[in-house]
Amino acid sequence: MPDTYSNFRELQLHEQEDRDYRIKVSQNWHQVLVVAPHGGNIEPYTSEIAQWIAKEDFAWYLFEGIRDIEVRKLHITSHNFDEPTLLQALHEAYIVLTIHGLKNSTEEFLMIGGLDSEFTTLLRIELQNRGFIVKDCEQKYRGERATNICNRGRTGKGVQLEISYALRSRIVKDAECRNRFVDAIRSVIKAQELR
Repeated sequence: MPDTYSNFRELQLHEQEDRDYRIKVSQNWHQVLVVAPHGGNIEPYTSEIAQWIAKEDFAWYLFEGIRDIEVRKLHITSHNFDEPTLLQALHEAYIVLTIHGLKNSTEEFLMIGGLDSEFTTLLRIELQNRGFIVKDCEQKYRGERATNICNRGRTGKGVQLEISYALRSRIVKDAECRNRFVDAIRSVIKAQELR
């Protein structure tokens, strides 16, 4: 389904902040930035997962749909997402990880995209080692455009995780699964920071 709005300015003309959507950011910018551009009711649980990964160590940014009806209208495709606060945060970030949601509510899996091939390979290995199913990325989830927000940090390459609804739901409800998932990702980010 195509987006209703082609960029943030267009969305801003028709939707009201704190009624239809809200923007939440961490207190400090950091060289690691975890982003949920379709958080809240748009792609449920992506906001929570982004914050669990970031904890207090990394910067985080959330764009959240907060209304209950027609919330899908607030979805702006990642290569068109140009909200100014996020663009500012991206200027500070060397490592960018975006968290997205797939609709699949029966299978627990994720796909890893983005232009940082070393980071994506290490994430795939670590997540599979911890028992998670990582499927090959379908074309539309590869995150290969330079304008995709995961690739707009200082290095020009980043990572996006597309997580099925079934897996997101399990991560939220099952603390053991959540800790295993978050620890896997954080361990790879910390290794990347040391490069």
